[in-house]
Amino acid sequence: MEKNNLNWMDVPEGWALCFNSECPLHEACLRWQAGQLAPQEVTVARCITPRALTGERCVHFASMEPQTYAYGFSTIYQRVLKADFTPLRKLMTEHLQGKRYYYQYMRGERALSPEQQQWIRHLFERYGYGDSVVFDRYQETFDFTWV
Repeated sequence: MEKNNLNWMDVPEGWALCFNSECPLHEACLRWQAGQLAPQEVTVARCITPRALTGERCVHFASMEPQTYAYGFSTIYQRVLKADFTPLRKLMTEHLQGKRYYYQYMRGERALSPEQQQWIRHLFERYGYGDSVVFDRYQETFDFTWV
């Protein structure tokens, strides 16, 4: 599995950063860690204010815990019976928002989130193929999904 260290180039443009070193959560916070990587010439458009901190909780806290994303599922149907192939593929296509995205996910052009992977595993378990869900590759990376 590929591991990903935090890099300034990975931080999405406009993602709110934190510079509050007094926050008791700052060492475990992705926003604070990303803020420490910001080059001097970068003008910060969105910054978390100290007022976001209430006691020991921050409403903008983002965990430094990396998430495991999966890419591609080229072999997922190998052990599936012919009678189950069409319904499985149809449900997968619907869940992945249509044929265009389905094929992008299947080819590994789009990352499957941990939640999407879990949904696919549950779907295949319902049809009796729980042990056949293996994705082509995995990558650990940070979760920048919410602004």
